[in-house]
Amino acid sequence: MCSLSSFDFGQNRLLAVPFFKRNKNDSSPEDAPFRPQPDKARKWFDHAQTMMGGGQTGPALIYYATGIALDPENMDGHNGILQAAIRHRNEKGKRLGKGDLKELGGHPLMAKMAEAQALWMSDLDNGPLAIKALAAAAEAQQEAAGQFLAPHVLRIVKVWKKTGKKELVAVMEGCTGVGAWDDAITAGQLAKELDPSDAKIDASVKDLSAQRAMAQGGYENAIGEDGSFRSFVKDMDKQRELEEEESIAGVGGGSDRVLDRAKKAFKEDASSPENINKLGTLLRRQGDGASLKTAEEVFMVGFKNTGEYRFRMSAGDIRMQRFKQRIRDLKAEGDDDKATAIEAQLLAFEAKEYAERAEQYPTDRQIRYHLGEVALRQGDVDTAMGCFQKSKDEPRLRGKAGHLLGRCFAQEGWHAEAIAEYREVLGKIDATDGDLDLLVRYDMMVSLIEKARNESSEELAREALEICSSIARKDITYRDIRERRHEIDALVKSL
Repeated sequence: MCSLSSFDFGQNRLLAVPFFKRNKNDSSPEDAPFRPQPDKARKWFDHAQTMMGGGQTGPALIYYATGIALDPENMDGHNGILQAAIRHRNEKGKRLGKGDLKELGGHPLMAKMAEAQALWMSDLDNGPLAIKALAAAAEAQQEAAGQFLAPHVLRIVKVWKKTGKKELVAVMEGCTGVGAWDDAITAGQLAKELDPSDAKIDASVKDLSAQRAMAQGGYENAIGEDGSFRSFVKDMDKQRELEEEESIAGVGGGSDRVLDRAKKAFKEDASSPENINKLGTLLRRQGDGASLKTAEEVFMVGFKNTGEYRFRMSAGDIRMQRFKQRIRDLKAEGDDDKATAIEAQLLAFEAKEYAERAEQYPTDRQIRYHLGEVALRQGDVDTAMGCFQKSKDEPRLRGKAGHLLGRCFAQEGWHAEAIAEYREVLGKIDATDGDLDLLVRYDMMVSLIEKARNESSEELAREALEICSSIARKDITYRDIRERRHEIDALVKSL
């Protein structure tokens, strides 16, 4: 990565250079030159693989970390420890402590980075440990390792239940320190969504976009002794490629060239996460059936080559997209019977897909919510209730999850619990919840009708009548509100 220290970005200039660098006049063991020891590291990686073969994921993490401390640029070590971490988590392995890693040797900064990485890998869904691991990579100035870790750190922190602006800013800074510009920008944008009034974050995101463009365009390398950009100007084709890549959609007729370059890069290295993601994303944006099918295949190849489950999820998302596209086409052709059959296949696929994702990411409330939706559509109310109860812990899902949990209670005939759930949701709905208010009030009205009928309660019937009247005044065509109005009138008279 080229140094950007000579460029002034205003009040956020600190983001223009790795923020962990110390004063060159400082003297400590950490300032000693680092010399990698790849032969020694390889032996530790081999020991780690042996441990994995025996199902001992804890020792495997320690051995991988030992090798990483000796040769931090060896990506086999980083890939290996990630695979060990996934298995360690799935098998509910014990979290490591610093005492387990006290024998790490090598350069102090590399040992510190390897230790932070191993601690995180032993508790993979831990947001703070992920942030510390990224910060340690930046402090050690190990950009390749940091860029490998950055997307994983961002994903973990995004779904960590206690994530706020502070944590996302920390990820943004850590990604900046290792030159992971895209992930830094994404983290900054998420932080800005949580606090749109923070002008400093907004300025930082804009600065990061400029830094990314400079890093990708090689501006500093293009500056000659006379301060000109002559060497850069000579390479106009390269500049055009950068402009096309920036939009990734290829504005100005460049989309075919962008796609061709992505295909070539993928063919040359189908194990590169960047190549996999770029080609798969471009093909998916094409939108036609053939491109979607190829995009799914690209992501599956990426998953097999890297072991990164995000590619497996992307392939699954595309498969669901293809199902839905086929259903729309069949309905447009008037073939409703076949469309119904495909819908059943889609539902079965969704159930399997989200169950697998929930197993991979047990703390991800969004995945748990989708699994609950599918279970409810399948009639598996018990699974759905459990999913929605867990999803309610996520503030962004609280309203939707509470609403569907109320529906689960209603399906079980537990109308008192359903009504209580609906009341709670209505008390917390805000402008971001769209039409949820109307949906919840309608369902609450239905449960009030049933409870009033079961308990011969005129009070509950009149409350249902009041809700029905407010919906009718707002939209007389809403669902079966006319019929419900007559039904409640008859119920009130009978009581």
